[in-house]
Amino acid sequence: MGLVAGLASVERKGFLQAMLSRPISLATIVGLSLGDVAGGLYVAVPLELLWLGAVNLGAALPVHEALGTAAIAGATVLAAQSLRGMGLSEPALLPAVATLAVILCAPLALLGRRADRLAERWNERLYVRAERELAAGNAAAAARVNLYGLALPFAVGFVLAPLGAWVAVLVVPLAIEQAPGALPALALGWVAFAAFACASGAKAMRAVRASTFYFGAIGVGLCLVLATALASGRS
Repeated sequence: MGLVAGLASVERKGFLQAMLSRPISLATIVGLSLGDVAGGLYVAVPLELLWLGAVNLGAALPVHEALGTAAIAGATVLAAQSLRGMGLSEPALLPAVATLAVILCAPLALLGRRADRLAERWNERLYVRAERELAAGNAAAAARVNLYGLALPFAVGFVLAPLGAWVAVLVVPLAIEQAPGALPALALGWVAFAAFACASGAKAMRAVRASTFYFGAIGVGLCLVLATALASGRS
């Protein structure tokens, strides 16, 4: 998983850029690498919609959608596998796990943006170094400097995505084991998140009524979660 996340971090900005690092592709690849393609695909589409506007264009520095996606997909697959190994197999299990994985791992996308800023500063120094090598007639050395520039983005994905997934694998099964009655509410939370992701995607495409859908999805989702929690409490 770390290797996949590291390569995706490089592919999204520094090499190839064949869109393999986009959430809809990357989450599926992460699921495949962990032996559960369906689990990766389950989170792929909402994450793609959520980060539809996170595109590296010019000087824009968006959230690190590849890092967040790899961590969330890995956490969802691994935590679900762990819970199934404990004998849990309810229909609400996967969406509940996915909800908690998003809560725990989505902040890594913001952390990744900070790491991108550091990588850009590092690459500015490498650019100066490469120019010096070329001026001295050392073309091979200048080419190696380019590879050094790919090392930091790779390391960010390679380290942080598995770390985030590992934390989630520790926390999610424990939380669900302590409060199994919360599964329906958490599953509805995934529905609310999917609605929010759709609204976010519409906003990224600058739909005419995007703001209405954006905040409406949040309101409806919160109402559903609250209603389910109250119903569960009464029963």
